[in-house]
Amino acid sequence: MFFIKSLKALALGEPEKKSFLAFLAFIILLLLTEVLYISLHFFPRSPHLLYNKYILTSIVCFVFYFININLLNALNSYNIRYLLIVILSFGIIFRITLTPLPPFLSDDIYRYIWDGYIQANRINPYLYSPDSLELISFRNNSIFPFINHPNLPTIYPPLSQIIFLLAYLIGKNSFIGIKIAILIFDITTALLLVKILHKLKLPSTKVAIYFLCPLPMLEFFISGHIDSVGIFFLALFIYSILSTKINLASFSLANAVLIKIMPIIFLPIILYKINKKKMVLFLATFIITLLLFYLPYLFNINEKVFGSFNTFIKDFYFNSSVFSLIHTLTGTNKIAAISCYVALGVWIVIVTFKCDDFIVGIFWTLTGLYIFSPIVHPWYLTWIVPLLVFIPSKAFFWLIMACQISYYVLINYQEKNLWQDSAAIRLIEYVPFFALLSYDLLRLQTKKLLGIETL
Repeated sequence: MFFIKSLKALALGEPEKKSFLAFLAFIILLLLTEVLYISLHFFPRSPHLLYNKYILTSIVCFVFYFININLLNALNSYNIRYLLIVILSFGIIFRITLTPLPPFLSDDIYRYIWDGYIQANRINPYLYSPDSLELISFRNNSIFPFINHPNLPTIYPPLSQIIFLLAYLIGKNSFIGIKIAILIFDITTALLLVKILHKLKLPSTKVAIYFLCPLPMLEFFISGHIDSVGIFFLALFIYSILSTKINLASFSLANAVLIKIMPIIFLPIILYKINKKKMVLFLATFIITLLLFYLPYLFNINEKVFGSFNTFIKDFYFNSSVFSLIHTLTGTNKIAAISCYVALGVWIVIVTFKCDDFIVGIFWTLTGLYIFSPIVHPWYLTWIVPLLVFIPSKAFFWLIMACQISYYVLINYQEKNLWQDSAAIRLIEYVPFFALLSYDLLRLQTKKLLGIETL
């Protein structure tokens, strides 16, 4: 009741009172969010209850988050530095709260630990799949039974492998070692975003869009996804370009690719934006960085250094939009995959030539990836969240929340060992997403999004 009255006063009150009540509501919602994150430590016994509870909790956290992002607009009279401390403090508290949770949304972290474990025993992780006879003596009860697709060698690039090794040496078979590494990178990402906002002369409190967002919070600190490290290098890449530090920008993008191969899609837009002399320097630094990290893993294994990436792009699909539609119409993975990859290539070319602004180009390149990709796991969407700090797209605010519903797939997977996503859930996610994206494109205010105005 008090909260409702506060919101009414917020709408009707004088500027000082309005600002105070906005700050009060902001703090209350942050505290309630912390309570919700703590509640995730209490597990229902059945998978049905567990994942229903998780989805409901995550959506409520998103609702509080959206309200808080809007409340920040009413806090202009507050000390920016003080607000920034509050945002960063709560963001860190939320992450520490979730860190001890076991990875009940994804089992990828067990593959991370396995790869680190195998490397600690002087074995190249690209050489054998976990269930191969060559590694039978290394199987253990704490990690091996939980590895997904144990018949496939690792897909993760060399810098990820180095982090897995270091995390294993620190935490052994515990997931805490990897989550501590992710925490360090994630906090550093937030600080980099503050520097970028300062460079663009935007309010530093906009970092709340990333650092208080439930999506990276849940995906990185429950599941421990390595994407957090890649996002740090993406932020460093953007900062380096804005600072005209070409070598650092190239090194950063190469390192992002060495975490997850996906960021290589940003290469065309950066090569098009810089002059020829800088392009040669950029490419040279980029290629040398990749080679330096790949060479130690290349010895005696040649093309196996790319692990199961080829299998991944050919045979895997989940929670997609355009791919699922084409697959339904044609009945084949191959036609759907080829169509989507060709369409993505055309999309990237169009974005490269049409977007004048660098950050806008990165944003629309990623948008194309999510539209045409055969796989859109919730943690894949974490890469767009730092860009929402600069381009607050309503379409993606919807999608980063709605994607949590896709975790319903885990109920049947846990109870019946059946992995099958739902067409109804995809409609809930993507119909509003495409409607909002179209709305954004048609509105005059999206001149900034289209690159007509610089950020």
